[in-house]
Amino acid sequence: MLTEGDTRSIASSKPPSTAHESKKSTWIQYLLGDIHSEDDPNNYSQNRKNIIIFLVAMGGLCGPLSSMMYMPALLTVASDLHTTVSAVNGTVSAYVVFMGISPLFWAALSDQYGRKRMYLISGLINIVCCIICAISKNIVMLIVFRGLQSFGANAGLTLGAGVIADTIAVEVRGSAYGIFYIGPLVGPVIGPTIGGFLCQYWSWESTFYFTAILAGILLLLTAAYLPETLRKQRPDEDEQFNKEIAEGKQVKKEGALTNLSKALSTSFKPMFILSRDPTNPTITDTFKKIYGYSEWQVGLCYLPLGGGFLVGSVLSGKHSDYVLAKLSRKTGGRKVVSEMRLQAAFPSFILIPIGYLIYGWTTSERTGIYGPLIGLFIYALGQMWAFTPTSVYLVDSKPGYSATAVGVNSFVRCIGAAITSIFSSSAVDALGNGILFSILAGINVLNAGFVLSCYFFGYRWRIRFEEKHMPQLLEKSFDNDNTLEKINMPYKILHRKLAVFF
Repeated sequence: MLTEGDTRSIASSKPPSTAHESKKSTWIQYLLGDIHSEDDPNNYSQNRKNIIIFLVAMGGLCGPLSSMMYMPALLTVASDLHTTVSAVNGTVSAYVVFMGISPLFWAALSDQYGRKRMYLISGLINIVCCIICAISKNIVMLIVFRGLQSFGANAGLTLGAGVIADTIAVEVRGSAYGIFYIGPLVGPVIGPTIGGFLCQYWSWESTFYFTAILAGILLLLTAAYLPETLRKQRPDEDEQFNKEIAEGKQVKKEGALTNLSKALSTSFKPMFILSRDPTNPTITDTFKKIYGYSEWQVGLCYLPLGGGFLVGSVLSGKHSDYVLAKLSRKTGGRKVVSEMRLQAAFPSFILIPIGYLIYGWTTSERTGIYGPLIGLFIYALGQMWAFTPTSVYLVDSKPGYSATAVGVNSFVRCIGAAITSIFSSSAVDALGNGILFSILAGINVLNAGFVLSCYFFGYRWRIRFEEKHMPQLLEKSFDNDNTLEKINMPYKILHRKLAVFF
């Protein structure tokens, strides 16, 4: 029989874990992310939240930037790889297709296994495929790895939306999303300018090396400074849980694919409220033919579009939060639900059609360059006034499935972009800019009906569907709407909270 002294002797003979091993374990855990961590991301300091928003905005920049940076090099690529321009256009199609598919994949996995790991994996895929694209020796190789590069590069938009939903409180979430979307929306605008200079003074391969370097820097910053923001409860380890495991009883869990199927079914109606964008594919041809601009000059003409996205992204986010707070004060903090945020999208009903009409008819009549540029700026401003509040609405109305909801949204937008890019040039040739963009202005006026339908009836539709098919999500929705009801505060207090983002 062991005495107390023998017990102490045996205990002292066990090799103690060193401080170095403990620190190493903690570092690896932070690097990979811990979805079971007990800290609450909503309680992070404001400085840390600002760093997180900056990192996810940069992550959302990479994919769209890479998609447009490559455009000025299409003719050079065809010449160097001894192929046709039509074949090189296959690389563009591959990029767009995978841009639409990848958010569904990354969103479902991130909602189940965490955001940070998906950031690291997708970043590595992007870097490796960029390098392979740069050393491609034939068009088939370039098409394949261009598609795979898109698969990794475009994860940031979906993952970033999930991170913000995990971290930022509902009452200031609109402003956070407004800042986040600056990266994804400005990327396609500055991409042609950067790509034009790189192709002119170096080579088309340099666009991929530039993207790889940018992605590498972002990967290091993400690994070092981005915490895991998804939180899930640890499995119950009490006797009952162990007994169920021993008896072979199945423990019901919601897997990634289940989350995806639910998001597909419940996000269908809100997808209509985002208008399609057939403008970008026609800008290059329009300014080349009408004004005789070179590649880098055409690239500069994208800057007003980017300016509209930038200004609209910031202002629409602040306006979205202001509208929600105003409605909360008006109702005394009662009956404030996610659908009320859609009121912030109402200015887009006017801005988008006006922008279309100005751009379409000034280019059709071959006026001075300032007319079309003003039209592009107003159009971009309106797009953001629709995009930000509707995106935040998707996140608010789908608690627990935020990344998946935004992933489905990105998928629908990319499919729409792929379709419009195919027919946009032919439509311009057949109808002319004036008539075509007048038709698009009319379509966008009709699209306002979808927003109004969701605004007035969306809550009823959502609750009815979730009562029948998704009772677990319904409970989270009520919790989220109760959070919205607590926003009743003076606007000055809200303004001070928003000021930390700028």
